Amino acid sequence: SEVVGLTDYLKEASLVFTGEGRIDTQTLFGKTVAGVAAKAKALHIPVVAIAGAVDGDSKEFSRHGIDGALSIVPGPISLRKSMANAEKLIADAAERALRLILIRLEK
Repeated sequence: SEVVGLTDYLKEASLVFTGEGRIDTQTLFGKTVAGVAAKAKALHIPVVAIAGAVDGDSKEFSRHGIDGALSIVPGPISLRKSMANAEKLIADAAERALRLILIRLEK
């Protein structure tokens, strides 16, 4: 993470999006998402993780710095179709996350 200067980028951030193919308990132990989340948590920056699949305990994710984890898949879909439409599905998931954040900020 320091090869790309992650800490310097995080100092300018107010929200972090990160992701991988699948977020689960293995994610919390050594994967990139966990490293990004740990650095962001140390700087008190909220983290949203987006993945093709999410399987795990949201409270456990939160303890490791992942404030929210969202799947890009809005419902039943084949792996082939989700991979073919990954860019749109990721953008849609990010938009859903931001809309939830805006709802909170507007109250």
